[in-house]
Amino acid sequence: MYWLFLIIILIIVLIFLFLFARKARDKLETRKVVQLSLKQKKNSVNKQTCSFCRKKAKRLHFYSSESGQVLGVCDQCKPQAERRALMRI
Repeated sequence: MYWLFLIIILIIVLIFLFLFARKARDKLETRKVVQLSLKQKKNSVNKQTCSFCRKKAKRLHFYSSESGQVLGVCDQCKPQAERRALMRI
């Protein structure tokens, strides 16, 4: 009777160890997910580069070039794009 009781306790302990190891493995897998908000640079939020002068600007005006390419133009380069008679998108 004593051996039967020990075997049952041993089986219960093994089941708990298996479940604990499984939860630990699941936690390790969820740590692999990286939050993008932590990795983004705060100084370049919503800034894009101008197609002409390559400076970063918060606001761009978009034009299509003669070859059909989309160009993002800052406020300083906007007159240059209008001189080239680019179509505004």
